[in-house]
Amino acid sequence: MQQQERTQPPYAQMIAAIEEIPGLEELSEWLVKALDPITRRRKLMDLLHGRLLGHALHPALSDLPIGMWSSVTVLDLIGDKGGATTLTAAGCIAAGATAATGIADWSVTYGRDRRLALVHGLANSAALGLQLGSLAARLRGRTGRGRLLSALGLATAVAAAYLGGDLVFDRALTVNHTAWTSGPGDWTDVADDADVTEGALTAVEVEDRKVLLTRVDGTVCALENTCSHAGGPLNEGTVEGGDVICPWHGSRFRLRDGAVVGGPATFPQPHLEARKVAGRIQVRGREA
Repeated sequence: MQQQERTQPPYAQMIAAIEEIPGLEELSEWLVKALDPITRRRKLMDLLHGRLLGHALHPALSDLPIGMWSSVTVLDLIGDKGGATTLTAAGCIAAGATAATGIADWSVTYGRDRRLALVHGLANSAALGLQLGSLAARLRGRTGRGRLLSALGLATAVAAAYLGGDLVFDRALTVNHTAWTSGPGDWTDVADDADVTEGALTAVEVEDRKVLLTRVDGTVCALENTCSHAGGPLNEGTVEGGDVICPWHGSRFRLRDGAVVGGPATFPQPHLEARKVAGRIQVRGREA
């Protein structure tokens, strides 16, 4: 009996169809070029990515406009026109800040992730437009129209949030790609001391993963090789001023301790202890 072909669940089919909307790739390329003067400003991008916060800023801010616009519905039901107008306006302001951080995170995506994230952003832009229309209507005393536009805007924002959830929880965008990495608990032999040289990036196998080895001012440094931002291979990057620069998105980590020196990474790179014993390099990782 021939086995029936497995089909994707409806939500997966929907996501796949969205990713293949004609023109998304071309629009993405145009936007990347248009935003280049802004995305080149590293200090601004670090702020928008959330490097100083210690994790991505965009997901945290995204709760604000949705929460405020949801509350508007409640205020409309109890007849608090002033409160509903105020929260509609506050939600629009919060949405502007959320959009800025979202654009920063979008600028370092590629391929199917970039296309889906673009639709996510366009849907959120539509939601903001509807809410601005609602605010204008409310200020002119057209309460009925304002309530309708608020409801449509909230529904659009919820749909956009669903796409955002897929990007974070299914594709691990803006999450720590080294969160579950730990060990080895004991000192483990990994390389000959002569093979680890100043300024060269060497990847060695440790417990079914790769660890990055190099020297800085003669001291052996060991970091997880998988970039915490998006999983890029740090050993294929470059060394500059005691830092390693990821080849995928340019995240910069201090080799001595794994601290984030430059985004888009917001999580530090796990640092392992290293020592030399009888001409061999041994490493020991952080505890789980």
